[in-house]
Amino acid sequence: MDLAAPSAVRTRGTIRQEHSGFENAIVLCVLVLSTTAFVNLFPGERGLESAQVGLLFAQMLWAFLYLVMLFFARNRIMEFARLLWQNKLLVLLLVWACLSAIWSVDGQVTIRHAIALLFTSFFGVYFGVQYSLRRQLVLVTIALGVVIIASVGACLAFPAYGISSENPFEEPAWQGVLTNKNNLAALVILAVLISVLYFIRGIRRPLIGVGIVLLFFLVVLTQSKTALVYFALGILIFPFLRAFQRNPLKRRKIVAFALLIAVGLATWTYSNWDNLTYSLGRDPGLTGRFMLWGVAVEWIKERPLLGHGLDAFWSNYYGPAADFRIASGWHEGGTAQNGFIDLWLDLGLIGVLLFVLSFVFTYRQALNLAKTTKNSEGLWPITYLTFLFVYSLTEFSFLSRNNLYWILYISTGLGVRALLRKEYQQT
Repeated sequence: MDLAAPSAVRTRGTIRQEHSGFENAIVLCVLVLSTTAFVNLFPGERGLESAQVGLLFAQMLWAFLYLVMLFFARNRIMEFARLLWQNKLLVLLLVWACLSAIWSVDGQVTIRHAIALLFTSFFGVYFGVQYSLRRQLVLVTIALGVVIIASVGACLAFPAYGISSENPFEEPAWQGVLTNKNNLAALVILAVLISVLYFIRGIRRPLIGVGIVLLFFLVVLTQSKTALVYFALGILIFPFLRAFQRNPLKRRKIVAFALLIAVGLATWTYSNWDNLTYSLGRDPGLTGRFMLWGVAVEWIKERPLLGHGLDAFWSNYYGPAADFRIASGWHEGGTAQNGFIDLWLDLGLIGVLLFVLSFVFTYRQALNLAKTTKNSEGLWPITYLTFLFVYSLTEFSFLSRNNLYWILYISTGLGVRALLRKEYQQT
C-alpha cells in the first residue's frame, strides 16, 4: 500500500494518513543529517568558533527536528510505544543503555547521549510506522542522493574541503561533505544496494545501470579498499537472494550452494590473507584494527558484564579512552572500529546479548518476509540487516545517537512486521 495516497488507510486499528510536504521535508532533513553530512559546516567546526558553540548548535538543531517530529506524532505516541514493545529485546536494550548511567565512568556523557539515543530510536519508530517499507526506501534513496551529489560537487568545486590529503603517503581520498572517506564509502555502498533493488524491480534499468557504474568509480575515489570488497560482495549476493525469493522448492539447495561458496571464499581469504591485503594496498592488520581490538579486549576484561556506560569509554574527560589510544596507537579514534566490541565496552556482555538476540529475531523476520513476498521491496530488510552486520565488523557502532544506521535498524524491523501481518492476512 502506497502511503503517498491521499486517502487514509486503516490496518488492524492503525490509521496512516497522507503526509504533508513539510513533514516529508523534516524527515528528509533528519535522514540527511543523520549521515553526519555537512557537520563540518556547523559553527564551531574547523576553527570557525569554539568547539563548545559548535556542539551547542548541533544539539539545538537536533532538538528542533525531534520536537517537530513529536508534534507530528502527538496523537499516536502511545501507539508507537505499543508497537515498539513488540520487540521487547530492543526495549530492554534501550532501558539497559539508560540504566548504564548508574555505573558509567562518565555519567554526564551517558545521560546526555542516552536522551539523544531515545529520541533517535523514537524517530526510527515514527519512520517505520508512518511510512510503508516502500516509501521508506524512496525517502532513504532521496537522502542518499542529496548527500552523494553534494559530496561530488564539494570534491569538484571545493577540493580543499571535499578531498582529504592529510596522509602524504596515500592518494588523496574523496570524503565529500562527510567527516571522512569511510563514511562516504559506506553510504555509497548502501546506495548501490538500493540501486540493485530498483534494477531488479525493472525501474529504468539502463539509467540505474549507469548509476551503479558511477557509484563504483566514486567508491574507488574514496580510496576505501573495504568498500571495494563490499561492493563486489553486494553485487554477487543478489542473484542468490532473488533465486531464494522466487524458487520456494529449491531454497535448501540455494542456501547450501551459497554456504559452500561462502566457506570456500572464507578459507581462501584466510589462507591468502597477507597477499590479499597487500594487493589492496593495506597491511594485514587492517590499518591497525587488529591491535586496536586486542587492546579493547583487555579493557573489556575490566568490566565484562556491565561495561563502562553508554559512550562513556570514549569520553575525553573521564573515560579511559586517552590511555586506550596511547596503548593501541589509534590516537584519533573515537570507536573500536567494531560494533560488537564497542557495545561490549559500553554496555558489557549483557548489552551485547540483548542486541544479538534482538538482531537475530529481526533477521529471522526479514528472512520470512523474503520468503513470503515476490517483490524487490521484500528483499530490502534482509539486504539492509546484512549490510549493517558486515559493516559493523570493521566500521559501524550500534546504538549510535542521531545516526542513520540505527534509525534504519528500527524502522526496517517495524516495516518487516507490518508487511508480514499484511501477508498473513491475505493468506
